[in-house]
Order: sequence, then structure tokens, then C-alpha cells
Amino acid sequence: MKLSHILLLGTSFLGFGSPSDAQGDPKLENASAAVVGALETHDIVMFGEFHGNKQEYAWLRSLVATPEFADRVDDIVMEIGNSLYQKSVDRYVSGEDVPLEQVQKAWLNTVGVIGPPSPVTASLYEAVRGENLKRRGKHQMRILCGDPYIDWEKVKEKGDIGPYLANRDQWFTQVVKDEVLAKHHRALLIMGWGHFARVLPFPRRFSIEQESQAAGAKTYLIIVGTNTPGGYDDLDHRFDSWPVPVIVSLAGNWVGELPAMSILSGGGAEGYQWMISSAPNSAASPPPPVKLREVADALLYLGPRDSLSSVNMTRAELDGTPYGKEIERRLAIEGFPADVTAQLEFANSETPQFSRPKAAAPPTPPPPTPPSAPPPKNIGPPPLPPRPPSQ
Repeated sequence: MKLSHILLLGTSFLGFGSPSDAQGDPKLENASAAVVGALETHDIVMFGEFHGNKQEYAWLRSLVATPEFADRVDDIVMEIGNSLYQKSVDRYVSGEDVPLEQVQKAWLNTVGVIGPPSPVTASLYEAVRGENLKRRGKHQMRILCGDPYIDWEKVKEKGDIGPYLANRDQWFTQVVKDEVLAKHHRALLIMGWGHFARVLPFPRRFSIEQESQAAGAKTYLIIVGTNTPGGYDDLDHRFDSWPVPVIVSLAGNWVGELPAMSILSGGGAEGYQWMISSAPNSAASPPPPVKLREVADALLYLGPRDSLSSVNMTRAELDGTPYGKEIERRLAIEGFPADVTAQLEFANSETPQFSRPKAAAPPTPPPPTPPSAPPPKNIGPPPLPPRPPSQ
């Protein structure tokens, strides 16, 4: 799988399928109608996305243009959004005249993205602004920046990044608590699926959904997936007749029984299986594959795996520009080798979302810690520094 851009949906259709028949047929629901229905019964609709996906963001733009959605949702919380620039984003999406060079810092200067973000991210900010301009004097949508408030102009060494990188999920959750739940709002949360998936083949230190539920939220989780249940070359043709985009509940049907990691990775789940087998105290035989119904409430299907594409900032757009040089500086500070940097320099603006996985030997595990070694003094992540005034 190619290196990707490093970056909540519910409905009244929870009862699709027969609970006693796990292999029943799913009920197909128009994706936008499903989200609107979800917001009738849930405070938060969580959407676990593919970063930079062209088809996904075309649907998201159509979703925010749906009057029933715009009437109902108060906030859209974005993973690709630096909280340092929340003030500029608020002004921009409400329709004020804000210089693009100022507001775009929100999506160009996050800590969670390795390399430049996909241009589709900016297109969603623009779409929300466009709809709000049509709704002057009526209920408007707000975009909340969910990534920590790093100021890259002040970052000089790798240690400056650590607190922000270590607290991304915690900060995203705090934004939800303070700006959505405390105000009794309804929200759509957009983040990479790995942040939201309820079960992963490796340990999770923090659960955004569980923390939100503990704060009183009623959540519904939709995750995006493909037609690849058994590996890269194994395509499930039961998806072929589905209209797209479509959302299906994962309860009581054959879709929910599919192996999650292969569906979510476009058939390239070998890396996840290696993480299972190399985890401390792992069993001699690997556990059974995680099923989709264990990961989320519903699946968003956008079309066959090979029809999906990723939108990229190209090498021509970055080479020699101030932002291109800044990306090179950030990658050098973070310690990425030149071969990784080269993978982030796309020649074309559109590439396949998933490419054939390359066979590679797993890295050599570190030697065991000697029994006499003292336990580490630092157990938790370093705390975030105080939040500066929003720009």
C-alpha cells in the first residue's frame, strides 16, 4: 500500500437484517439520507475516513449541501485542522472575507500529517463556507479544528513536536467535549478510520468514542471500506450491484461478518497480522480476524477498490515554493529518511487509493529488556503546553 497522507455517522436503520441470521442480506441506504437519519437519534456521528480520497470528499461536499443535514448538524470536527487557527476558520466558514493565506494554515500546518495534506481537505472547508453563505440569517454549520495547536514557526527540534503528536486523540476529544457536548450540539466527526475503529489488531491507548460516551454522548460510527475481504486479489462481487455511495448497517448480515482489516486496507492487511504475531504475550496461533461488526456500526461503500483514487499535491506544486521547503524542513526535524520523503512527492495529482502491497521482511524486534532494568520513569505522554490565543 502506498504511503498515505498522515491524518460520526448514524441513523434510524440500526435494526437492518435479522439478529438471528448473521448471513442475511444488508439493507442499502443512500449515504446522505443515512447520515441525516443518524443525527435524529445520535448526538455524534463518527466517520472513519480514507485520507485524501476523491470519491469520499465528493460525497462529503454533497452531504453538507443537503438541506436536511445543514439544518440539523451544528459542528463538523476535522482531524485535518490545526486548532491554533480556529478563529480564522470560524470567520472563513461563516462567510467573512479572510485571506486564504491565513485560513489555509489550519489544514496545511497540522502535526498529524506527514507531508502535505490532500487538496480535498480544503475543498470541504470551501464547501461549508459556500453553504453557509446561502444560509445567512439561518442555522449555519461550524468547522471545528480537531488537531492540537502546534505553531510550526516555533518548532526547531524533534522534542518540540512530541507533546502535540502524543496527545492528538486526547485533544480531538477535548474539542468534542468543550465545543459540541457542553453546548448540546449535534456533530459529524471526520478522522482516519484507525482513530475510531472499536477493535484493532494492536493495543489502543485511548478511545475517542468511549471518552465521548462517558461525557454523555450518544454515538454512531460509520467506517469506509472496500470490496476486498481476503487479500489484494480477492474481490467480493456481492458488492458489484450496489449503488454508490451507500451506507449499510453491520448488524445481522453477511457484511458485518467480513474480516475488517482487509476491507479497511484495500486488501493489504499483512502488516496488521504481523503486528498481532509480534505483540508481547501473543498466542502461538493468531487470533481469528476482527469482523467488521466489531469495528463499527455501519459501512460506507464508495465503489470497488480499484475505482478509488487519492488526490495529492504534486511535486510541481511544491518544488521551490516556501511551503515545499517548509515540508522538507518538518520531515527533516521528524527524522524521516530521504526515501520516505520521496514517496510523498507525487508526480500526478491523482493516484490509486490502494496499490499492491510490497512483500517485505518485518523489522527485527528489539532485544528483551534485562530483568534488572528499572521500569521507565515516564509512563504517560508529555502534557500539551498551554494553549495560545487563537489566530
